[in-house]
Amino acid sequence: MSSFALVRYCLRTGIYFTTLSLWGILSTPVSCALALLGRRFEAGPLVTRSFSRFIGTILGLRVEFEGAEYLNTQPAVFMLNHQSALDIWLLGCFFPKRVSVMAKKSLGWSPIGAVLYLSGCILVERGNGGRAAASIRKAGATLREADVSLVVFPEGTRNAARDPSLLPFKKGGFHMAVQSGISIVPIVCENYSHMYRRGWFEPVQLRARVLPPVPTRGLGEEDVPTLALAVREQMLETVRSISHSAPGAFESSTDHHLSLSSGIPQSRL
Repeated sequence: MSSFALVRYCLRTGIYFTTLSLWGILSTPVSCALALLGRRFEAGPLVTRSFSRFIGTILGLRVEFEGAEYLNTQPAVFMLNHQSALDIWLLGCFFPKRVSVMAKKSLGWSPIGAVLYLSGCILVERGNGGRAAASIRKAGATLREADVSLVVFPEGTRNAARDPSLLPFKKGGFHMAVQSGISIVPIVCENYSHMYRRGWFEPVQLRARVLPPVPTRGLGEEDVPTLALAVREQMLETVRSISHSAPGAFESSTDHHLSLSSGIPQSRL
């Protein structure tokens, strides 16, 4: 690795995380105002989409979605593979207008913590099955009543592997989808270790694919393990097929493509 690439990595990473921290702090008053107006589930999308637009322009981050028409399935449980903190930028590229996010509780102490609390995010305490289950049941009821979508990283933690792969899935998001009777929409981003990894940050246009909605109406809690396994297999097959090193990756009709040059879908501007 050249010293020039290392310097670029440090600069780009510093810009990303500094901007993210400042964005979270400066967006707190806006999130508070929306919460007081009874529009708390609009705060997260507003903050994240504006952050994605800005940081995408500054750092040249771009992603092309295939199957973008499935993003109109709302309310839904959107499930994404999780690779790094850059996924926050990725979220802002497709966020619906009313959404909650399931995240680890420790993020509540980060610079974006206030925005997470004020925007109705579901913060789950890892390592405490009883409290996590209670949070999921309560969140499922909230989603039904508020008619909002949910974003979940089913792997539960970052997968920094250099090969296209997925960690085992947590089942919390699947339980909420079944409890609420809403469809699951898997979203798979290619393995982007060729763009971002420790010591390397050289932006290229990423590939992502939105898979057809998976209905959950009529399913019960006993169906969750099978449902989680089926969705994981779909997502694993997809990440392997679209990733940078995969031969023939991302072959599809251009009718379903959505190009994002600055982090926000043009159709949503």
